[in-house]
Amino acid sequence: MSLFGIGRNQRTFRPKKSAPSGSKGAQLRQIIDATLGSGNLREAVRLPPGEDLNEWLAVNTVDFFNQVNLLYGTLTEFCTAESCPTMTAGPKYEYRWADGVQIKKPIEVSAPKYVEYLMDWIESQLDDESIFPQKIGNPFICYLPTTVELQ
Repeated sequence: MSLFGIGRNQRTFRPKKSAPSGSKGAQLRQIIDATLGSGNLREAVRLPPGEDLNEWLAVNTVDFFNQVNLLYGTLTEFCTAESCPTMTAGPKYEYRWADGVQIKKPIEVSAPKYVEYLMDWIESQLDDESIFPQKIGNPFICYLPTTVELQ
């Protein structure tokens, strides 16, 4: 079982991840909820004064994962292994999966399998205490901005 209390056998829809009650992450989640409805995206993502950048990025990363998970959940019936046999970005680009640990050489997989591998990999990163500490008072060991940046 993951540190977020979610089992690993969910494949298409995964329950929403959340910070432990009373944690700094839960407090920051309340700030995010309050600013997202403002209509000002710049304000919604700005680091609140006095808050830790790593904490802020961690909470927003988990929120982004939850949003992508919900969006993908609406597409699963339209993209099956039969209808989407490869993960592509148009006719010129094909994605192959390799995580560098269990699958070292990139392999061709269906789009749903690629997303499954990707979501499992992201979830394993979110559950890794050395990257995203969950216990109150545990410090961030790594510099999170370089860990969560878009590649």
